[in-house]
Amino acid sequence: MKKYIIIGLAIAFIAACEEKKPERYTQESPQINTVKQLIGNYNKKTYDTSIYADTSKTYYNSKENPLSPEEVIAYHKERDMAYSQRSFLDKDQEYEMVLTDDGETWVNCWLDWQGTLAGNGQVVNIPIHLTYRFQDDKIVREVGMWDPSAIMLAIQEMEMKNSMSADEKAIQTTIDNVTKAWNANDKDLMYANLVKNVTRMANGVTIAKKQSDYGDFMDIYHGAFPDFKVILDKTVIDGNKAYLNWTCTGTNKGEFLGNPPTNKKIETHGFSVWEFDIEGKAVREDAFYDNLVVYEQLGYSRPMPK
Repeated sequence: MKKYIIIGLAIAFIAACEEKKPERYTQESPQINTVKQLIGNYNKKTYDTSIYADTSKTYYNSKENPLSPEEVIAYHKERDMAYSQRSFLDKDQEYEMVLTDDGETWVNCWLDWQGTLAGNGQVVNIPIHLTYRFQDDKIVREVGMWDPSAIMLAIQEMEMKNSMSADEKAIQTTIDNVTKAWNANDKDLMYANLVKNVTRMANGVTIAKKQSDYGDFMDIYHGAFPDFKVILDKTVIDGNKAYLNWTCTGTNKGEFLGNPPTNKKIETHGFSVWEFDIEGKAVREDAFYDNLVVYEQLGYSRPMPK
């Protein structure tokens, strides 16, 4: 009997020791709640340094020149001036806390950030990884990593447009309106930005010689792809010409070139050269793209079925 009592006590002691072991990984902890509070403060612009230890060091996209808690606040406030709105999105947030082999406590989070540029209303979305080391319930180290190129390109584009001449701005307005017209299948808006005898060439073949021809061409694509969209990837204006890289997307819900709908999605890329008159209206478009890409995405065989 005594033997069983000793064994029982030993098991209880082992179990108690196991219960006292700290968790190596969890998605719920006071430290995670602290990070969520920090993210919430950022979204509300109610900055609070009390979450950090006085000696905390913050690194953003760098391993050098760490920021103090006060400098972190100044960093955010300075960049806030560029946006009419910015925040971490609620959707798809992920948090975890880990205890390293060295006994360090870290909270990792993966978030999506969205900002709207104050200068032109352009919306930028960026995935961001943040990690925080805790000691005595305070943040002693913060590291943030993200790709800033989307913001830099958006700001460069905005600055370029702001520095345009009056003629270039007129051309840019026409380009913007033509894109809107394509996306909404708005032929009235399209015609308002084209000369009456506008010419459209596609891979060297004449597609349109007047406004109504261009409108018929739009109907073909919107009839076949009701969600047809044009996205401008890059625009360069030089004199009375504009050079555009673009992407077109859509879902085949209607007849296309005599073929029944496939319900398949397309994404194709192309290049256009536009010419404009002195009023900024479009005179001619020369478009270049690979039709075979679209046919293959739709599942057409070669030659195309009739």
